[in-house]
Amino acid sequence: MGQIKRIGNTYYIEFYARGLIYSQVAGTNEQEARKKLEQIEAKIAQGESLTIVREIDLTAFFEQFLPHARGQFSAKSVGRFLETWQHFRGFLENNYPQINRLSQITPSVVESYKIFLTKTTKAKLVNLTLLLLREILEYGIRIGLINDNPTLHIRLLEWPKKIMPVTEGRFNLAKDLLGRGVSLGKVYQVLKLKDVAQIMYWSNFIPLQRQDVYN
Repeated sequence: MGQIKRIGNTYYIEFYARGLIYSQVAGTNEQEARKKLEQIEAKIAQGESLTIVREIDLTAFFEQFLPHARGQFSAKSVGRFLETWQHFRGFLENNYPQINRLSQITPSVVESYKIFLTKTTKAKLVNLTLLLLREILEYGIRIGLINDNPTLHIRLLEWPKKIMPVTEGRFNLAKDLLGRGVSLGKVYQVLKLKDVAQIMYWSNFIPLQRQDVYN
C-alpha cells in the first residue's frame, strides 16, 4: 500500500515495486496525487511494475536521508548536512533550474558547484562541503536510487599543510579503515569529520571508484 506525503505545497507519492521504494512528485493537488497513486498501484497489481521508472525528487530524497543521518551522525553533523544540502539546492535553483531529480545530478554539475564554491570559500571548507555532499548522495546508492555517486569523479582542492594537526595514530587508523573499504560514515564514528577529510586527502585516499571508500 502506497502513501501520500506533503512537503511544503507539493505532494509526493511513495509506493513499493520490485522490492524497492519509489517516490514521485504528484503536484500540488491532493486528489490528483491520490489518483496518480491509484493508477500506479493498479499497474503494479496487473504485473506492469517493470514499466515504472525509479525516480525521486530532490526534496523527497533528502527527507529520506535525514532519518538515516540522525541514526549515524551527531546532531551537529546532521546540521552540517542540512546546511550543505540547502546551499547546494540554492546553487541548483540559480544555475540549473531544470534539475529537480536525483538522477540529474552529474559530475559536471558537481564540478560547477565546486568552482562556484572556490570563488568565495577557503579550500578547507570547499573540500568539507564536497565530502558532506558525497555522503548524502552515497545514501542514494545504498537504497538503489542511483548507480553512481557523481562527487567521486571530482578532485578535491589542495589542503594547506598547516591545517594538518592529525596524530600518527589517527592517521594510520583512518588509512587502514578507508583502505579496507569502510564507509565514511563508519569511519566518522571513530574519528572527527575534519580529521577524516584531511586524512583522505593527505593519504591519497581520494577515491575515483565508489568501492575504494564505501561499502
